[in-house]
Amino acid sequence: MNDYYHILGVTPHATLEQIKKAYRKKAKLYHPDVNKAVDAHERFILVNEAYEYLLNVSGNNVNRIKRNREKAQKQAAYQQQWEKHERQKARERAREYARMKYEAYLNSDIYRTTEAINVVVDFFITLFILTIVILLPILSFHKNGAISLVIWLIIIVPSFPLWFRFVVRTWNSFSIRSFFYKKQSTIKTRTINILVLFVINVVIFFKIVLNTLITLNLSIGLYAIAIAIGFMLARLVKRNYYKYMLRINVAPGVLGLFFLLNYAFSRNPVSETYWYSYNRYQSKVFYTVLLEDGVYNKYPGIRTFAIEDGVQDNNRVTYEFQEGLFGLRVAKHIYLYYELP
Repeated sequence: MNDYYHILGVTPHATLEQIKKAYRKKAKLYHPDVNKAVDAHERFILVNEAYEYLLNVSGNNVNRIKRNREKAQKQAAYQQQWEKHERQKARERAREYARMKYEAYLNSDIYRTTEAINVVVDFFITLFILTIVILLPILSFHKNGAISLVIWLIIIVPSFPLWFRFVVRTWNSFSIRSFFYKKQSTIKTRTINILVLFVINVVIFFKIVLNTLITLNLSIGLYAIAIAIGFMLARLVKRNYYKYMLRINVAPGVLGLFFLLNYAFSRNPVSETYWYSYNRYQSKVFYTVLLEDGVYNKYPGIRTFAIEDGVQDNNRVTYEFQEGLFGLRVAKHIYLYYELP
């Protein structure tokens, strides 16, 4: 008990007002938000513990004689009760006081906004790194041969400890996981997350990838490799939610991000115009046209149109090609129109 007097810096004969005043002074001194010392949190808890104890064993100094007579009995009874029930409660209340301001900050709009921005930035930086490390070497090899692959290996291998550590640390951090999962999210919410990202990947494939001048076999092969990598990474994850995310969305999403950046930051537009023909007995939903002299036969994506595009009513097509960010040409705009032969 004497330790409690020492903690608050009061004498055994201190009045309630003196005890309260000493407590307020010590609490302000050792509150973790103010005191950055390593042991500030523990000292704050001890101050609260001492205050609650002395508050119960000390009386008002108005009737000191009566208080002294009952003091021993009261202290003994309260000491026993304190040991059994109150010590832990006092510590819990003290911890609550210590983190109250911090939790209020976590719930503030500015913290949530900043955290959301950090989540998005970390996520896309990670995807961009994976895009550079995995996709560019493959596409360079396809376009320029083995020498380009050797050059990429010379660049990537020495930097492996840096970017790999960043990717692993970012993925294991709360921010990336929170982009996909929150403890309070329901199964319905997680299912919606998976479906929404899946739809985005599908839209990128049909709107972006198929309008990029790479062969259909290569694009399908790249997606197959990405999904296979996703399945391998999913084996390292315990939660089924993360497994589905890696397999269905994250792995193909990295590939989709590569094509999206290549498409979005394209430049140097060039127009090309061709006559086209089509098989009238094809599906009534989509038509794949044939351009004059078999131009772009390797790229069915830029030659496939929906029925509402008016393939049947026209005979000429104009492509606006642009040079993509990563060197892959893209068909940025396509126009169908009719011209007399």
